[in-house]
Amino acid sequence: MTGKTFRVGDFLLKEWEPGEEERIVAAFNRVFAKADPNFRPRSLDFWRWQYLDNPSGKLLIHAEAPDGSVAAHHGFINQRLLLEGRPSLCGQMVDSMVDPAYRRGLQRVSLSATLSNSFIGHTGGEGARLHAFYWGAPVPVAMRIGKALVQYEVVRTQLKLSCAPAEVRLQGASGISVEEPASFPEDTVEFFRKVAHCYKAIAVRDQPQLDWRFVRHPECRFSIATARLGGELRGYAVYSHGSFDGFEEGLVCDWLVHPDDGAAANALWAWLVEKARASSAERLTAVFPETVPDWIRFQEAGFRAAPTQYPFVARTCVRRFDPPWLRRNWYYTLGDTDLV
Repeated sequence: MTGKTFRVGDFLLKEWEPGEEERIVAAFNRVFAKADPNFRPRSLDFWRWQYLDNPSGKLLIHAEAPDGSVAAHHGFINQRLLLEGRPSLCGQMVDSMVDPAYRRGLQRVSLSATLSNSFIGHTGGEGARLHAFYWGAPVPVAMRIGKALVQYEVVRTQLKLSCAPAEVRLQGASGISVEEPASFPEDTVEFFRKVAHCYKAIAVRDQPQLDWRFVRHPECRFSIATARLGGELRGYAVYSHGSFDGFEEGLVCDWLVHPDDGAAANALWAWLVEKARASSAERLTAVFPETVPDWIRFQEAGFRAAPTQYPFVARTCVRRFDPPWLRRNWYYTLGDTDLV
């Protein structure tokens, strides 16, 4: 076997190997269909895109029952990360499930928690190929289990920023030209490096990662805008009309502009307003940590804060990057999550 494996009781805990995706997806769809009458089955194409095609790599673990069936599965969306300017990884905890037939498969011990804890100890740590932390925005049931058994800690109860398109305060954007490319330009990574130093924790935003996330998504369609001054990339935004937090609205899925560049921000806000009006969105909504400059900048443009249903949680693997540190220093947007 190519990946790590652990034998716990009757179960083999293991990393994904090629050819196992069909069994994993079938088990995932079977378990969630029983639990949620509104569940939409996961396709193999989506699963392969989400995990196997991700330029940041993959972490897929499952528990195999004695008969070879998938008893439990955890999927993590890897993100290459800059932590204090140094390469690292984090993993978003998303597809977690246990077949009800095996929930009590380990006496007095959660199979799901055993699966997570067995691998996090080996994949977490400090370094370019290790995960400094794992994070997620769990539903209430997963939150209770994770807090009790997988050491989830709350980073923040996430807020959102929303504004009607007509109420966005647009100001001057002298000399800034806005284009809508079909994919991200090659100079995206150079621009990212210029902005990344403003934040102590930020996921890498280079052409391969952004194209994977927003151009090659098998189910959602996103619009991209770049803001340039004399040919130099000064910022970008990603828009989609979709559902978030129970509402259909215009979503600012990603945004990266230097905190001091008001002209680029104004040009991209004007573009977002046009996209929202064209898609008949009643509101534009963005998500940022309340500790970053964009949180204030968007409010100065007319956006107002409101609660969401999502707690953002983390399990940290490097002591100094604990939840209070992440709360102060981590930059993210909706596009960093699997919520859009």
